[in-house]
Amino acid sequence: MQTSRLIEKIYARPPIRIALHFLFWTILLVVKLYLTNISFNVYRSFPATAYLLSTLFGTIVLAIFYYVAVYGIFPVLQRRRYAIGITCLLIALVGYTVLDSYLEMFFIDMCKECKAILNNENAAYATYLNRGLINVTLTRLLGLGTPIFLLFALCIPFSIKMAVQAFRSNIQAVELARDNLQLEFNFLKAQLNPHFLFNAMNNIYGLILSGDKEKSAGLVSRLSELLRYTLYDSNEDLMPIEKELKLMSDYIELEKVRLNDTKVNFKWQLDHNDYHIAPLLLMPLIDNAFKYNSDEEGSYIDIFLDVLQGKFRFTIENSIRGGQKESVVGGIGINNLKKRLKLYYKSNHWYETSVLDGVYSVNLTIQL
Repeated sequence: MQTSRLIEKIYARPPIRIALHFLFWTILLVVKLYLTNISFNVYRSFPATAYLLSTLFGTIVLAIFYYVAVYGIFPVLQRRRYAIGITCLLIALVGYTVLDSYLEMFFIDMCKECKAILNNENAAYATYLNRGLINVTLTRLLGLGTPIFLLFALCIPFSIKMAVQAFRSNIQAVELARDNLQLEFNFLKAQLNPHFLFNAMNNIYGLILSGDKEKSAGLVSRLSELLRYTLYDSNEDLMPIEKELKLMSDYIELEKVRLNDTKVNFKWQLDHNDYHIAPLLLMPLIDNAFKYNSDEEGSYIDIFLDVLQGKFRFTIENSIRGGQKESVVGGIGINNLKKRLKLYYKSNHWYETSVLDGVYSVNLTIQL
């Protein structure tokens, strides 16, 4: 994510982008000068000022062609207007060839020493340039010299441009999916809180009427902590596992009040307390266990969680009424859970559910 933030900062600040583009073309100019100097190119024998100016203006023309192609022509091709895009590309190619050839011939004509060196060391090329601008342009185009040169010269900046665009598109797609998932998550919290709050308040009200003030006060405290956590604390990407365990304990104690015959067991084991997980990740599973529990003699809900050496394991079993398989396995909450698992843990998780002999079980393993 640090790379994505860096790229977005660069795109958000035009002066930085301009500076980086200028740096790239400066480096390309230096490389071209270096290659000319170490090669057998006749231009290395020209006066330093002459071949510096020639290379500088050649690089400027190359940069102009690049920006015209990338920001003017390729967007047309991406909109599938191929005839217009290809026509514009051919025009830009001819324009580049004419301008590049003209500047080369201009600098040589302006430098008598350059003409003498060229005639002496490469008479064939001097004769070629003397044929005139139109002839030089046509031979460079029809011989594919200029198109091949542009292909190799611009492959690096074009590849960088496409790679950055692809990276930004992927990041934007991930962020969009994450935003959509967060909206679903917030919607689920908005659904859960009123439904759960209504049941919890009814249970507490019943305890108050029965005179069990100590238990009702404890439940009010748990309810307050749970609502504070779901409304405010759970907005972070990851939360300490201790807080999630406290949330689950409070939720389970509040739900147990309305049960009659169901036995609820919740056990956990941690090798240390430094683990973090996505907030409210397990709540749809626990909510399902209480929601679809049969609550009759022999009914039970067993919940177990442990984290050992970074391996998170969560299992839950509960008895259900007959014919409830589809409603238990599916639903918005479970689908949201699966999406969040893919988002936060990608391929580092394993999730399995089963319904057998009136018992619904879930096994979830995550490599934290």
